[in-house]
Amino acid sequence: DGEPTYFLPDIAYHHEKFSRGDLVIDILGADHHGYVPRMRAALGALGHRPDGYETLIGQNVTLRRGGAEVRLSKRAGDMVLVADLLDEVGPDVTRLVYLLQSIDTTQTIDIDVVSAQSTENPVYYVQYAHARIHSLARQAAAREVERTPLSEVDLAVLVHERELDVLRALASLPDTVLAAIRARAPHQVTGWARELAAAFHRFWHDCPILRDDVDDELRQARLWLVEGARVGLAIALSILGVSAPERL
Repeated sequence: DGEPTYFLPDIAYHHEKFSRGDLVIDILGADHHGYVPRMRAALGALGHRPDGYETLIGQNVTLRRGGAEVRLSKRAGDMVLVADLLDEVGPDVTRLVYLLQSIDTTQTIDIDVVSAQSTENPVYYVQYAHARIHSLARQAAAREVERTPLSEVDLAVLVHERELDVLRALASLPDTVLAAIRARAPHQVTGWARELAAAFHRFWHDCPILRDDVDDELRQARLWLVEGARVGLAIALSILGVSAPERL
């Protein structure tokens, strides 16, 4: 009928985006592969650099509940909206479960698992590590145990394998973030946070801190190791847009 399709205003919208920056990244659904070459050609015709336009193609998400797949059908109108997921499990869980895997892989979200406060829930597992650290800080304050200035602490006493696991994870954060940025792969930061959380939980189980039989020199080093883990988790969760609760 001579009316423009939705693609024409999309071209204008992308053209306007380039007035605000030199890189445009589209996140598209799995059924939009044909959109990409058309948009790239249109932007090239308008004089924009081909490498200034990137696309990330998402894949379908399968939901499970009660051990069974939730049947969805666009034609029948049987759909679960992101808003529904937000209402049920909250923004932190919704955001992080989508960031557990690469955007170009199909995902399965088990509502029962991500709703549970258990170590099987990857979101709870990471946030619980951060909350545990704050719990330790409260216990230390109650016992009037304070951290000695870091410059006066001998970190060389941290030789237990659990301590070294935490240190190795912390040391890899800068490279992980840089790699995630370059690859447009925030799930790498999620994987790092889960790795650090796992290392911390193992450390917590095997390396006492406030117990009376722990040497003060070792206690101080472990307190600073815990503080490093707290900062690392807080940074990763902040990058991912997920809260870092002090209590769970």
